[in-house]
Amino acid sequence: MKSTHLDAEQRYSQVRMNTIKAAQVKLNKTSEYKDIELKCIDGKALKLARWWSNSTKRKVDWDWIEGYAAFKFRYPKRFELAIWSKGELLSLSLGRPTYYGNSMRLDFIEANPDISGTRVFPATLFTMITYAELLGATEVRVMKPINDDVKKYYQSFGLTYVVKGD
Repeated sequence: MKSTHLDAEQRYSQVRMNTIKAAQVKLNKTSEYKDIELKCIDGKALKLARWWSNSTKRKVDWDWIEGYAAFKFRYPKRFELAIWSKGELLSLSLGRPTYYGNSMRLDFIEANPDISGTRVFPATLFTMITYAELLGATEVRVMKPINDDVKKYYQSFGLTYVVKGD
């Protein structure tokens, strides 16, 4: 890893942590999210996410360990988030700024298939918007919704589906 890449990784790691802390304070003030804990993705989260592949309720077959390692190496400015509640991993998500930095992409989001109740997308979207604003991005994009129901769910948050951008 080049020193410039390492410098960028360290610099944006601090920005990610500050973003997560700020979002945590804001979200914990709401009754729905008072018990959640926002963190960067770490080894513990990846180890627990591995168990998701055993679930019959899982809708995707994405390897978080390999996928995260590749994403982390390639995108030092990435958005990453692990959402926890009472010691249980609720979701993982990854995104990145677009090439020119005017937009932030949410490339991967997955909720724990065996836990329901807490809506993780609103918390993820809020945290991602906070990060996007710190980086100067003025638009957020959710890439490749898995199906029409998910697409409609995202649209219920005011997002617009753009076929060309997918």
